[in-house]
Amino acid sequence: MHLCKVTGSVVSTRKQEVFRPSKLLVVHPVDAAGELIGVKDMLALDPQYGAGVGDYVLVAREGAVVQQLLGEKAPANVVIVGVVDDWSYEAS
Repeated sequence: MHLCKVTGSVVSTRKQEVFRPSKLLVVHPVDAAGELIGVKDMLALDPQYGAGVGDYVLVAREGAVVQQLLGEKAPANVVIVGVVDDWSYEAS
């Protein structure tokens, strides 16, 4: 799993039936301090958690997790598995 920040959303008027109940969100990996790392965003499915821009989320990057959450084969490999309420971090 990866800690990410939701940086945007995607509006799609047409999408596969399996994706209809899910939101499509743009997420970016963050470090333990909450700072963005790397340069690549990812497109993630939010099947039921109601995440929004500015939220920190836990993301799984495995197709098997997507299949378990959606209950069927879905052509995706990044899925939000939880919204983070809070975390603590001590710099060493």
